[in-house]
Amino acid sequence: MIITAVRSTKVFFSCSGVGILDRGIETFFREAFDGLRNTDGLDITLFKGAGEESAHEKVLWNVPRTGSLAPFLGKFIRRNGYVVEQLSTFPFMVKAIRKHRPDIIFYSDSNLGFQLFRWRKQIGVPFRLLFSNGGPCHAPFDRTDFVHQVAPFYLEEALAAGEPPQRHRMVPYGIRVPDGPPDTDDSRRATLRRRLNLPVEGKIVISVGWISKQLKRMDFVVNEVAQLPQPRPHLLLVGAMDDQSHAIISLAREKLGEHGFTARSVQYKEVATYYRTADVFTLASLQEGFGRVFLEALIHGLPIIAHNHPVMRFVLGGEGILVDLSKPGVLACQLVDVLAAGNEPEVAARRRQSVRARFSWPILAPQYRDMFYDCARIPLRDPSGKKRAC
Repeated sequence: MIITAVRSTKVFFSCSGVGILDRGIETFFREAFDGLRNTDGLDITLFKGAGEESAHEKVLWNVPRTGSLAPFLGKFIRRNGYVVEQLSTFPFMVKAIRKHRPDIIFYSDSNLGFQLFRWRKQIGVPFRLLFSNGGPCHAPFDRTDFVHQVAPFYLEEALAAGEPPQRHRMVPYGIRVPDGPPDTDDSRRATLRRRLNLPVEGKIVISVGWISKQLKRMDFVVNEVAQLPQPRPHLLLVGAMDDQSHAIISLAREKLGEHGFTARSVQYKEVATYYRTADVFTLASLQEGFGRVFLEALIHGLPIIAHNHPVMRFVLGGEGILVDLSKPGVLACQLVDVLAAGNEPEVAARRRQSVRARFSWPILAPQYRDMFYDCARIPLRDPSGKKRAC
């Protein structure tokens, strides 16, 4: 009997921001590569914007959005530095595609994907384009072959808009979950607070995300904490900062006082330490593409207060408090109750276990593999007559 070896499906994970930034899609692609790279039947290579190279991690030359050149060049095409960063990787991605002939390009950088779709015939390799829709973008999805939806809400939205179901698959974002229960020891938490120059005594409310009025609504969180009676909990804001962050910091200084809050931008690997100092997590955004920060907070055993939206309901899976955060005063009332109730170690352990059971990479790896297999079998889309998407 002759045994024929089955070739693994070759997948390029492409995300120009990996190694440059630690936003949602960058952390997802970094962790997805680490979590899925040894999955049977898959041959995965990560293409990133910066960092060390190895046999399965390659750096694409690019004009990084964090420098001054990308925004400058963006003015000439009326786009931002992120678009310039994506487009600058295009010729180097084409070279890699022609050399290694992947079956699938897995990506969230839509502008790079559009160019690969447009020039696929000229590139000369019949790769499939698999768009990971964590933004989220909305139908039509006519410049990609297959769409990775990360929450049921957006899959249902796409199908209701007339998208072909055979070109969409819902598989949630995954996340690395540490072994064992979360650390809830009060003395170690006090030590961390001292090291990070945070108040050792009292309660801490943490919110993680872009420190801005837009999307994450950090101003709403500031105003709600300001309504609480003295002694108020300390408000800890951790996330990316830009010109819009100044208004949030000024508001917090006015409403909470110089010592009533802390706002910091730290590297992603350091955020876990800040979760460990807190008593409760909240995010005031009224919608999310997915919201990996909810999983991060659950991993650290924190009680969570979030807006009652289908995506948050899916991600939290019954482990959060969902209320209408469009209404002033609602968050303040919930914070009073949650902080008074405390956080029992067994409840904290249950929260981490809920993430492990639903979103850890060993659990999700077969679903991602099936998605890649389905994508590899789908007919290529024809660029002619396409509509603009996203």
